[in-house]
Amino acid sequence: MKHQALRVTAGVCLLVFIAGLAGCQTLSDTRTPVVKEYGQRRQSTMLPVQRVVTDFDKPLRCMDELLETYGARASLLVEDLNDKTAKVSVGTTQMFLSAMSQMTRRSQAIRTMAYGDDVKNLSSYMLQSNSLSAFQADLIPTYTVRGSITQFDDNLAKKTADAGLTLGIASKNFLGVGASRSTSINMLALDLTVVRSADFTIVPGVNSRNSAAILQEGDGIDGEAAFSKLGINYMTSFSKSDGKAVAVRNLVELSAIELIGKLTKVPYWKCLGVDQSNPDIAAEIEDWQDGMGGAEKLAFYIRHLTAIGLLPDDGKPTDPNVFKTALRRYFDVLGVPYTGEFSLALMRAHFAADQNQVMAKLEQQGKPNLKIALQALPVDPARPNSVRFRLTPSIDASVYCFLRDETGATARVFPNRWQAQSRVAAGHAVDLPGGRFQITAAAAAQYLQCFATRSSVDSTLGVALPGGDLKPLAKVGDLGVLRNVFSSLAPEHAVATIEFTGVGAAFSAKPSGG
Repeated sequence: MKHQALRVTAGVCLLVFIAGLAGCQTLSDTRTPVVKEYGQRRQSTMLPVQRVVTDFDKPLRCMDELLETYGARASLLVEDLNDKTAKVSVGTTQMFLSAMSQMTRRSQAIRTMAYGDDVKNLSSYMLQSNSLSAFQADLIPTYTVRGSITQFDDNLAKKTADAGLTLGIASKNFLGVGASRSTSINMLALDLTVVRSADFTIVPGVNSRNSAAILQEGDGIDGEAAFSKLGINYMTSFSKSDGKAVAVRNLVELSAIELIGKLTKVPYWKCLGVDQSNPDIAAEIEDWQDGMGGAEKLAFYIRHLTAIGLLPDDGKPTDPNVFKTALRRYFDVLGVPYTGEFSLALMRAHFAADQNQVMAKLEQQGKPNLKIALQALPVDPARPNSVRFRLTPSIDASVYCFLRDETGATARVFPNRWQAQSRVAAGHAVDLPGGRFQITAAAAAQYLQCFATRSSVDSTLGVALPGGDLKPLAKVGDLGVLRNVFSSLAPEHAVATIEFTGVGAAFSAKPSGG
């Protein structure tokens, strides 16, 4: 047994010796693999370069739309947003400026000025070029943003698990293997506040304080073997962590949305997917209602009513009577009983409403009603078998009329080869038939159905109802087909139908729902 143990030990030592020689050979040439790898990587990075995309790209675009819809305007100076913890060395100020640029690309609602230690070259250049236009009094921003990374807690929660196994004789000959796993969480916080430039006082309630948790995980394996004076060891580890810089960028973009939303009083929570019924949001709306004085509320609603077109944007002082009329219309569209006061119910409805739908309703209300009058004219005694009609649209419209005769055939009678234009002016009467054809009376019921549309459907109607004028339309089995066609081509249309029967003195006509 003793000789067998010695043979095993000798074999292991030989393997370790050979491995050591191979390792030494590999270690002898470090230049070749490095130069070779450099040649491959000089053209491109190991991983593709990508645009930074965060969780708040869509919310920032959403805020841009909100600022435009609600007519928000402000001017802002951004100070250096430093890291007070000295543990996260990232460009926080540049991240905030980037977020502001993305948030205002269409609305241009916030005039943002970057002024800090990093603009010394620019200000020095302007001074040397005798250009001080940026420092004029009327360009001084109304507000300034101050803040920093205020908190970084290392290992707020951490757990480590280790395990190992050692086999050996005495202390000179042994074999050991170990493994470990660890998980930890760090906490990062960003605080931002808005200050009035005029007197350096903070704007109450316009702040953001958000935090992010950074998860770190790691695994490791190590091994070591020693026989007398000959040893070999091995160790490998793998760790992964949420990036600090990515966490800061997300915090900055979230804080920018919250800060600008509070400053301009727009429903920023909609962009973050938070419902207005959330207790914090409901409380914030009440704070805005109670925190604004009468003059501030007046300016708040004037700004919005101008943005949605209820008040003229002519730069002139708002007429009180015009404002009251616009406010009453706004109450009505929101479905809030009119009180004439800037109530909490009004503010809640103001933020709950989809302002795009509000503007659509107002636009619809502003349009004159589209109607078409259709009547049968008295029968000419000289031509008792021929009947005549008169149609009149309420506004400028395109008109299309179809006759369904006593046999069940349907043909277009207007426009026709003698009256080629479908467009009819508001209040202008058109008599049918017009041209060298007539509508003949019959004992069986016949129908004349006319449609009016705000815009022409001449080209699309020809595709939907192929066939010329005064000829039976093969695709029309009943008047319901016509209604379906016009509902598809022009959802907003007017229709009038007359049912008529009889000849001469027996002629009668009446409106019909068909």
